[in-house]
Amino acid sequence: MEIKKGSTLRRGGAGGRRAGRTINKKAVYDYALRCAIRAFHEQFQPTDKESGSSSKKEKADKHSSGHLGMGMGMGDMFGSITDGNNSKPDKLTKEVVRGLIRRLEEISSGENTVKPEYLDKRFLTVIRQFQKVLQQHRYKPTGTINDLVIIFLKTSEVELKRDNPNPAVWYGDLNQYIARFAELVIATVEEDAPSLATPELMDKLTGFLGTSKQTSSSSSSDSDTKATSDSFEALEKYPMVQTVKLIFDVDDLEHRKTLRELEPICTESAFLLDLKKCINNVHTNQPFPGRREDYASQQVYDNWQKREVKQLTELMKSLMLMNPNLSLGAGSETDVGNSNLLSGNRSSISSVDGESRQEGAFTYIPNDPRSYYRLLMDLCIEMDTSTNVEADRAKSSVLSQQSDEILRECWKTWRLSAPYRAVLYLELVKTRFDYEQLDHDDVNDATRSLDRVIKEYDVNTWAINDRESLIRVFEGLNQTLLHELADALSDYWKINPQWISDLIAMLDKIYENPAYLEDHANPIQQLHNLEEVVEGAAVERWRLLGGEANDQDGDDLENLLTLADKLIKEYVSLTNKKFKTPLKDIINVPGIIMARQMPYFALEIENWSYSPECKSAPIEVTFELYQKVLSLKRLYDQHGPKNKAALFKVESWFLAHVRRWLITTNNATPDWVENAIKQDEFTRINDTTLHSSSIVDLFSMFHQAIDFIHNLQWPNELQRCRFLTVLSKVIGVAIEQYTYSIEALVAEDIFPTSQDQDTYASTTFFGKAQQLIGSRSINSNIPLDFTKELCVMINDIEAARLRLDRLYQLVDADDVADYMREHSAQSSSEKVEQKNYLYSVKVVRAENLAPLDKNGLSDPYVVLEFGDKQSSRTKTMYETLNPRWDQMFDIWLDEKAMDVLAVVYDEDLIGTHGECGAVWFQLSPQYFDDYQTHELVLNLHPQGKLVLRVSMEGEKDDIQFWFGKAVRTLKRAENDATGLIVDRIGKYIRQHLSRRTLDILLGRERSFFSFTKAVTQVEPSLQECEDCIAPVLDYLERNLQILNDNLSESNMKMVILKIWKDILLILESIMLPPLSEHQSDMTPLDEHEIHVVFKWLELLKILFNGGEDGDAVPLDRLENSSYHGLLATNAAYNRDTETLMEEYHSVLKNQLAMKMRGGRKTDRSKTVYHSKHTIAKKRQSQRKVVATDLPSSEVILRILRMRNGKPVRDFLRAEFEKRNRPSNTLQQEQQQRQSTDGNNADNSQPLGADGEPLILSTQ
Repeated sequence: MEIKKGSTLRRGGAGGRRAGRTINKKAVYDYALRCAIRAFHEQFQPTDKESGSSSKKEKADKHSSGHLGMGMGMGDMFGSITDGNNSKPDKLTKEVVRGLIRRLEEISSGENTVKPEYLDKRFLTVIRQFQKVLQQHRYKPTGTINDLVIIFLKTSEVELKRDNPNPAVWYGDLNQYIARFAELVIATVEEDAPSLATPELMDKLTGFLGTSKQTSSSSSSDSDTKATSDSFEALEKYPMVQTVKLIFDVDDLEHRKTLRELEPICTESAFLLDLKKCINNVHTNQPFPGRREDYASQQVYDNWQKREVKQLTELMKSLMLMNPNLSLGAGSETDVGNSNLLSGNRSSISSVDGESRQEGAFTYIPNDPRSYYRLLMDLCIEMDTSTNVEADRAKSSVLSQQSDEILRECWKTWRLSAPYRAVLYLELVKTRFDYEQLDHDDVNDATRSLDRVIKEYDVNTWAINDRESLIRVFEGLNQTLLHELADALSDYWKINPQWISDLIAMLDKIYENPAYLEDHANPIQQLHNLEEVVEGAAVERWRLLGGEANDQDGDDLENLLTLADKLIKEYVSLTNKKFKTPLKDIINVPGIIMARQMPYFALEIENWSYSPECKSAPIEVTFELYQKVLSLKRLYDQHGPKNKAALFKVESWFLAHVRRWLITTNNATPDWVENAIKQDEFTRINDTTLHSSSIVDLFSMFHQAIDFIHNLQWPNELQRCRFLTVLSKVIGVAIEQYTYSIEALVAEDIFPTSQDQDTYASTTFFGKAQQLIGSRSINSNIPLDFTKELCVMINDIEAARLRLDRLYQLVDADDVADYMREHSAQSSSEKVEQKNYLYSVKVVRAENLAPLDKNGLSDPYVVLEFGDKQSSRTKTMYETLNPRWDQMFDIWLDEKAMDVLAVVYDEDLIGTHGECGAVWFQLSPQYFDDYQTHELVLNLHPQGKLVLRVSMEGEKDDIQFWFGKAVRTLKRAENDATGLIVDRIGKYIRQHLSRRTLDILLGRERSFFSFTKAVTQVEPSLQECEDCIAPVLDYLERNLQILNDNLSESNMKMVILKIWKDILLILESIMLPPLSEHQSDMTPLDEHEIHVVFKWLELLKILFNGGEDGDAVPLDRLENSSYHGLLATNAAYNRDTETLMEEYHSVLKNQLAMKMRGGRKTDRSKTVYHSKHTIAKKRQSQRKVVATDLPSSEVILRILRMRNGKPVRDFLRAEFEKRNRPSNTLQQEQQQRQSTDGNNADNSQPLGADGEPLILSTQ
C-alpha cells in the first residue's frame, strides 16, 4: 500500500527512530575522523611509491577530483554543500580534443605501433569506439578530462567483458589500457594545451601509469601496502584531519591517540565491506540507507533503489580497479554490481580488520548518520561563525572551505541524500538568523543551495522524512520572514526597498514550492495580517509628521503647507521607489497609509477653511497650498484604496479663494491696461513684428490669468466654466478699455485737439467761421504726414483682435458655453423681468446728404426725437454732404419698444433750418438684447444715408458674449481708424481737386482783374495737369509709402481702397452736383475741363498702381465699378436733355429688373469685352449700350440738375416724388422682397417706422 504524499505522520527510518536520542559528541568526532582517514588513504594511494613524497603536499581539492575520476560523476556524491567552487581546472578544450583525435587516428590506422597494446585487436576496438564519442566534442567540448578517462575506462571494461566475464582474467589488461590512454592524454596536454598542464592534473594522470606497473610485481597484503604508505606524521598533518580536531576542540594527545587507534581499522577493505553491507541493506529493505516505508510510492522507491545500488556498485568497482588486491575470492560472485555480495564468503575481506566487530556494524558509517551529520554541521557552522575570518570561509557561504570538505566527505560516506543536506543547512542557518548570529545574505545563500537541489531532484521523489523536514523548515522560515517583514513595515518610511524585495522573493520561493502548497493551500493569505501593522505604523507616522510640521510661531496656513509638502515627498517616495507595486498583489502599502492619514489631513484642511484667518489668508500662499492639496488628491486617487471615500472637498475649501482672486484680478486690470499703454512708445518690437509692446504686456496678463485657471485643474467642471466666463468678462472689459484708449490716441494723432472745433462753439457764427477758416484758400497749409506711431496703433488693434481669436481657442470657449447652457440654465421663475432699458446711440456719420445751400452743400446736424419725452442734438458740421459727428447719447426707456425719429437738418443763420432727410428706427430689446453694438445704416428720405451705432446696456453670463463683444469692438475700431485716415487725406485732396483748381489751371480764375485777361481755349498738357496737383501727388506718395511700410497688409488694403473710393467720389463731385430734386446753379464742365479731370484720374491711378513698375495696387482693384461708372458719366455728360430723360427710364427699368432677379450691376472691371467665344453678339451689343455706356439712374438725375428749363424741373420733381413715395407695383414687390430677405437673414433685425428693414451690422 502506498503512503499518501505530504502526510504529517512520522515514517520509519533511522532518522525517525533516533530523532529523540542524545548524540555523543565524541562518537561524532570518532566517525568524522574515520572519514578524514579514508580521504587521506584515497588521496595518497599506498601503491604509488614514486610520488609518495610529492603526494604529501596535495590539496584537499585533488582528493575530491580523484574521487570523481573513479567513476562516480554524480553531483549528489561529490558536490559541495553550497556549490561555492564551480571552477574546473581540467576542463575539456578544443585543443585537447583535436590532439587526442589525431593520436588515436594514428593508432587505429596502424601508423603508430610503438606500444604492444597498439597491436591488440581488443585495444584497437576500444580506440575506435572511443573515437565516436570523442567526435561529439570536436566543435563544442563539454565536461572534463576526468570524464574522458572514465568513459575510456567503461568502454574498455565493456569490451574486455565480452571475452571473459571474470574480472580477474582481464584486470591486468584493463590497467594496461588505462595506462596507455593516460600516456596519450599526458602527451596531448603537454604538447597541444600546455596551459592545462597543472600539477594536480599531471599527478592525477601519472597515477594511472603507476597502476600498470603493479601488474608486474607480486601481490601483497593490505598490511604490506600500508607499511609502504605515508608515515603517521603525514596523516596527522593532513588538513581534513586537522579540521576535525579543530571542530571538536580535541587536545593533541587525545587526538593522536584516537588517530592511532582508528588508522588500522580505516582500510579500503573495510570501506568496501561497508559498501557491500549498504547494497545488502537496500536489497533486504533495511532501515539504512532506506526502505520502502521511507518513500511515498513504490515507483519513487524503485527509482531510488536503482540509483543507490548503481552508485554503490560503481564505488566498489572503482576501489577494486585501483587496488586489485581487493578483488573477490574464488568462491565469491563474479560481478559485484549484479549479485548479492553477502551470498558469498566474506572471510578474506573481513580478516583484514584489526578488531573483531559485531555482525552488521559499519566501519565508517555511524548508527544514526542523520543525527551525527546534524551535530557535525552545527559544530562546523559554530566554529566558522566564531572565527570571524571571512577569508577562511567559502565564497558567499557560512561554512569555510575546510568545514565544507569534511562535511562533504562525511555526507557521501554516510550515504545521506542531497535534499537532507540542503534542508539541514537551511534549518541551521535560519536558527542562527533568528538569534541574529547570521544575516539575511546567509539565509539567502542557504535558500539558493536548496533551490539547486530542488531543481535537480523533484520534491516528489524525496524521502518522506526529507520532505517533511523541508515543510517544517519552510514553516519556520515563513514565520521568520513574516516577522522581519512586519518589523520592516512598522518603519516603512525609512526602510530600504531592496530589503523588502529580498524578503518577498524568499517568501515566493516558499509559497511556490509544491510540497509546501500541499499542506498550506493558500499561504499568501497570511500577508493580510500585515495590514494592521501598516495601519498602526501609518498612525504613528502621522503623529511624527504632525509634530514636525507644527511650528508654534507660524500660522495655521504655513503649518498646513509644511505638512502637505512632507506628505507629498513621502508618498512619492513610497509609490515610486519603495512600494511600486502591492506586495504580492495583496498589500497595497501606500494605499493603506493614505487611507489612514488622508482623513486626518482632510480634517485639518476643513478646520482651517472655517477659521477666521482663512478669509484673509494671502492668495499666493493659499494657492500654493491648493496645488499641494491637488497633488495629494491625485496620489490618493491613483494609489489609494479602491473603495475610497470622497475626502478632498476642494470646491468647498478653496472656492471662496478663487472668487477672491477673480475680484482682485478684475480690480487690478484697469491699472494694468493703463500702465501697459503708458509704457508703450508705439514702436515695432522688431523688424518682423508690426505691433508694439502694449499688446505683449496686455496679452501676457491674459495668458497668465488663463493659465492660472487651467493650472487649478478644478475638479468641478461647472465651476471651472464659471471661472472662465468671469475671466472672459475681465478680458472683454480690458480689451474695450484698451481699444477706447488707442482710439483716442489715433484721433488725437490724426486730428489734434487744437484743430478740433468746440462742441458749443459749433452752433454759433464764430464756430462756423472757425470750422471754415483755412478751407477757402488753395494755399492752406499742407497737413502733417502720418506717423509710424499712428500705424503701430492701428496694427495694435488688429493684433489684439487676432490674439483674441487665439485666446478664444485656448479657453475652448465654445465647449465652455455649451456646458454652461446645459447645466446652469435658470428656470423662468428665477428670472427677474427687466423694466428699465438703457440704450447707447452713437451718431457716427452721414453720406450723400441733400444739398440745401446755394453753394451745393449743407451745414448738417442730427436731432433724435423720442416722442414727447426727450430729444438729443449733435453739433453742426459746416459745408459738407458727408459729415462725421461721432457723438454718443444715452437714452433711458421704460417701455419695451420705442420708435425714434432721426432728422438731419441744415443749419441756417437766418430763417428756419431746412430738413436734409429723416428716418424712423425702433429701440427694442427684441433687436438689442444681445447687448452688442449694432451698426445701423439708415436710408434717409429723400436721399442720403445715416450711420448709427446702437447698443442696449447690459451683459450676459456667457463667455461667447464677452469674447464676441470684444472682437466687435476691435473690428469697429479698425474701421474707424482707417476711416479717420481717409477723412484726413480726403479733406486735403478736396482742397486741390476742385473746380477752383480747374479755373486756375485754365486761366479762368475770377478776380478783380480777370476781365482784362483772355480765356485760354488750349487744352493743358499732361505735365501741366500733373504740376497743378503736384502737392496732392507728393502728399499721397509720401504718406502712402509711410502707411505701406508700417501698416499690416490687411489694414493697408482697407485704407488704400477707401482712399481710392474717396478720390473717385471727389472727382465725381467736381463733375456733378449732389442729388436733389431742385435744379442746380452748378454749370457743366466744358470739354477741356472734362479732359483735365480724367487726366487727374489717370495720374492718380498710375500713382496707386505703382508707376512704371506697377507693383502697388493691381489695376483690376482700381478699375472697379465706381471707376467705370465715372467713365460712363463722361459718356453721358454732354448728351441732350431729352435723350437723358429717355435713357433714365431705361436704366431705371433695368436696375429694378436686376434687383428683382437678386443680381447686381455688372462689374466692368471683371468683364471680358469682345470675347470671341461669345455667341449672342447682338444681345451683348445691346447690353453694352444700356449697361456699359450709360451711368446709373442717380448719376443721370445729377446731370439733369445742371440743365435749364421747365421740362427738366418738372421731370426732377416727378421722379423724386416717385422715389420718395413709391407707388408702382414693381417697387412695392421689390420692397416686399427686401423685407423678406432681411427677416430671413436676421429675425431680430430692427425695422424703420414704415416697416422697411434697416441695414444693420454688429460691429
